[in-house]
Amino acid sequence: MDRILVAENIVKSFGAGAEKRNVLDGVSVEMAAGEFVAIMGPSGSGKSTLLFALSGMDGIDSGRVIFNGADLAGLGDDALADIRRNSMGVVFRQPTLLRNLDILDNIILPAMRDNRRNRDHIVERARRLMERTGITGLEHRDIGEASGGQLQRVGICRALINDPRILFGDEPTGALNSTSANEIMALLGEINRTGTTILLVTHDTRVAARSGRVLYIFDGRIAGEYRPEGSGITDRDLRAGEEGLEAWLAGMRF
Repeated sequence: MDRILVAENIVKSFGAGAEKRNVLDGVSVEMAAGEFVAIMGPSGSGKSTLLFALSGMDGIDSGRVIFNGADLAGLGDDALADIRRNSMGVVFRQPTLLRNLDILDNIILPAMRDNRRNRDHIVERARRLMERTGITGLEHRDIGEASGGQLQRVGICRALINDPRILFGDEPTGALNSTSANEIMALLGEINRTGTTILLVTHDTRVAARSGRVLYIFDGRIAGEYRPEGSGITDRDLRAGEEGLEAWLAGMRF
């Protein structure tokens, strides 16, 4: 198994003294290249904290996070930034786009930092990503001239512009209506089937049912793991996966 991400006994705390609390309490996770994994759990359980630790966006108190063979804690700021920019993509609940740039320039911005002489090539890749995600024609619109679903597609294009090995998502459908959420999840499923590893946080069983594996976190620890049956692409498969996941989650309430 080609392991792209390994976390070993990671601990992350917040507060100090009597107020100190371990939000992550000895979490260990492994992901194979090409996997699609969802993280679920109640509010405050450590879902987003775990994603931020695994992606190197936040430090940890102890343990190790190994990405693509590199120990993230042992890297300097510049080396870590290079890995996050070139080998990782992140999609948030609310796309973090710059209002002074049009949609195309928002997408190409991460790539332009290292490839200023290759703008034509980068723009061509951005246009291909926009076509793939169904937002061709929006290149020169301001971000205020696009819908929430369109902006989430912009965020996905930007996360993919450097052809990352892994795509992280922190509630990527949480701010969308059901139609847009289903479209975004179908898109992420397609991206995963082309070989991109995906790890996302969600509270929505319809979203998690599209993954190949669900990790349930409770009080900062991995309390269970579930593989949705029939997590394919047909409506029947997805419904079966969702029903099975809901039944499993019902047994995970603490």
